[in-house]
Amino acid sequence: MDSLQAYAAFVRTFEAGSFSAVARELGTTQSAVSKQIASLERSLGVQLFARTTRRLQPTAEALQLYEHVRQLLDAVDGVRAGERGAQLTGTLRISAPSAYGRRRLCPLVPEFLRQHPLVRLEIVLTEQDSDLIGEGFELGVRIGELPASTLMARPIDSIEYLLVATPDYLECHGTPESPIELADHACVALGGSGRFARWEFESENGRQAVEVSGPVQVNDPDAVYALLKAHQGIGLVPRWAVGDDLERGRLRWLMPDYYPLSQRVSVVYPKTRFLSQRARRFIDFLVSARGMSVA
Repeated sequence: MDSLQAYAAFVRTFEAGSFSAVARELGTTQSAVSKQIASLERSLGVQLFARTTRRLQPTAEALQLYEHVRQLLDAVDGVRAGERGAQLTGTLRISAPSAYGRRRLCPLVPEFLRQHPLVRLEIVLTEQDSDLIGEGFELGVRIGELPASTLMARPIDSIEYLLVATPDYLECHGTPESPIELADHACVALGGSGRFARWEFESENGRQAVEVSGPVQVNDPDAVYALLKAHQGIGLVPRWAVGDDLERGRLRWLMPDYYPLSQRVSVVYPKTRFLSQRARRFIDFLVSARGMSVA
């Protein structure tokens, strides 16, 4: 048995809580992972996991072992990278919101892979906040304020929003001059958790908030944008989604003296995990690419 491979399987099983999740990540079978852990337990003379029908529960010995092994694997990863002239290897699994991933994350991938050609990126785009450990992700991208959790976070970007509508919609329904007037308009909101959405704006007169509603809510910024261009109402869209539609007159920017609240974008990872060199390098790359300061 390759002891280093067995210890790596132990770490991933500790983090994921199941043999099946690790098997999916490593491209092997659940039985193979189970055998590696059983062999490691025999070699150490201790039980590392209490097997239950729903989840593997780490023993006290596993808790003691995990921190040391994770640091060892990270050190080995760093040494191997140095031996290859700082060429990182391995697969980095990342989850990210769909529209942000398409528009902001994926365009950066070619340059990262040019710098690190031996790394393989597996990016899963989803509108749900992934269970990083349970689903085998090393990193996740989150938009907005983060609730208290067991995740560490590092800001990588900030999303600025514009309030826009088509000339056709405005000709039929009028042009709002202040946030309060939006309550009388059809607003296409990003979300889907209730009839009303709450939009907040900053101005020289302070912060103003308004509850808006409309004929449709969707959970994807690109879908919001498509509906706005189809004259379905007024909406907030990321500045990076607008393209040349403002310059060409297909959309109008409304209430430029009122600034919709921006949203922070962060990379998150479990506090219990010692990041691999490829994950650390990818985070540094994103921070540098987006010009964000460390927070």
